[in-house]
Amino acid sequence: MTKSKQEPRNASPLLTWLAWAVVLGLLAWVYAPHVAGMVANWWADPNYSHGFLVPLISAYLIWRQRKELAEATKKPNYLGLAVVAAGLLVLVLGQLAHEFYLRRISLIPVMWGLVLLAWGWGVARRVLFAFVYLILMVPLPYLLYDAVAFPLRLIAAQIAAWGIRLFGIPVYLEGNVIHLPNIVMDVVDACSGIRSLISLLAVGVILAYLIIPKRWIKVVVVLLVPPVAVFTNALRVTLAGVLSQWVGPQTLEGVMHDFVGWLVFMAGFILLLAITLLLKKLSSPREEAS
Repeated sequence: MTKSKQEPRNASPLLTWLAWAVVLGLLAWVYAPHVAGMVANWWADPNYSHGFLVPLISAYLIWRQRKELAEATKKPNYLGLAVVAAGLLVLVLGQLAHEFYLRRISLIPVMWGLVLLAWGWGVARRVLFAFVYLILMVPLPYLLYDAVAFPLRLIAAQIAAWGIRLFGIPVYLEGNVIHLPNIVMDVVDACSGIRSLISLLAVGVILAYLIIPKRWIKVVVVLLVPPVAVFTNALRVTLAGVLSQWVGPQTLEGVMHDFVGWLVFMAGFILLLAITLLLKKLSSPREEAS
């Protein structure tokens, strides 16, 4: 009698693990080509090379809460099934519309829904931000990318033309084309600033989350990312124009061009970090007073 009562107890965890193994295996089979395509984008497109870091940062955000997660109440929440179903619906819509973005981003609610289903709200709410952060690893749809890149090209060209004139260099601006005495600079998508905008957005969100205590200040930091990205990219185009006149057109390509781009991006990162620390310092006295 004792053995017959214990057997179901031993069999139940085994069946549960087998069920989860089947579910995770099916999801891996379904999403493997979409994830592989996304990783290929990270490798081939410099605009999304930060995608390699986003999952690592997300994993760190979960790891740093390991004590809280271990102490959290763990109880299956079947609302997770609805979240998983919604994610899979997005996947199906992406398949029907032949839209890579929808297919790839659908993985995020599916994974978070499984966490909610397996461990409940106590765990799921603590890892929610880490999963939302994964959105930044998914390459944008080309329609949205072009809609953002084109106006950024015009803004970068206008600011750069103004900056180059400050050095006494005559400039004629025609749309996104900058005419200089010895060369014509076309501010293309790679120089539009969208690359630094996407990368700095990933940096700005994590800086705000880790450093700033108040939510509204976190939002301010994130909202400041676009102007910082536009300013630093315009600075890059300005430097490129000035160097092309003072040193030569060869500075617009090759190692020198890449070095200037890296230098300006680091300047943007330092500026964003300085703004974040300043906002934290300014908000600290108010918190202490309250």
